[in-house]
Amino acid sequence: MPSRRPVALVVAASKKPDSAAKRARQAEKRRIYNRSHKSEITTRMKKVFEALAKLKKATSPSPEDLITIEKMIAEAYSSIDKAVKVGTLHRNTGAHRKSRLARRKKSVEIHHGWYKPAMAA
Repeated sequence: MPSRRPVALVVAASKKPDSAAKRARQAEKRRIYNRSHKSEITTRMKKVFEALAKLKKATSPSPEDLITIEKMIAEAYSSIDKAVKVGTLHRNTGAHRKSRLARRKKSVEIHHGWYKPAMAA
């Protein structure tokens, strides 16, 4: 009969960090990053909508008043595109939000007679 030798287990002095804990830390970082991007998009969109509402209520605006709003829309588009690129927003959500901005701008242009939609045949 072979003799059994006692097996000595060596316990590491410092255990490696648990992979679940690391994933939790990464998820928290991403959550904060994503939240700030979404907040930025919401704020930019809100500012554009408020400016368009103000322009729509104006009694005698000129088409030049729309230039500053177009710059704000361009900034909003840029932040939406960046969020889609890094994966914070789904691309369809980004497209939907950009469409909302464009439709609201077009409704103000139609309201003041600066844009005439083509009649469908």
